Amino acid sequence: MAKREQTRREWERLIAQWRKSGKSAVDFCRERNLVYRQFMRWRRRMKPAAKTTGKPLTLIPVTTPIEQSHTLVVRLTGGVSIEVERGFDEALLIAVVQALRESPRC
Repeated sequence: MAKREQTRREWERLIAQWRKSGKSAVDFCRERNLVYRQFMRWRRRMKPAAKTTGKPLTLIPVTTPIEQSHTLVVRLTGGVSIEVERGFDEALLIAVVQALRESPRC
């Protein structure tokens, strides 16, 4: 028997023992002085391939409505921005802009 095949069978045996043990992979490796990363690499290699149904994949076109933004952005000097949604109070916006213009920061 080739060395690779022997190594593979040994890892198959160890992984089967681990599955039956109910222990975490870390504990199992620690008890047997196995390198955890090597154990996990072999475990991935031995993982059975996902079964396929043999049916071809059917793609279905999907469309999603694009939401239009109803946000107005008012940019003032000094890097100040105000975002206003639809239905905003115009008098309040005027008062806020006026107050910001009179502020020493703007």
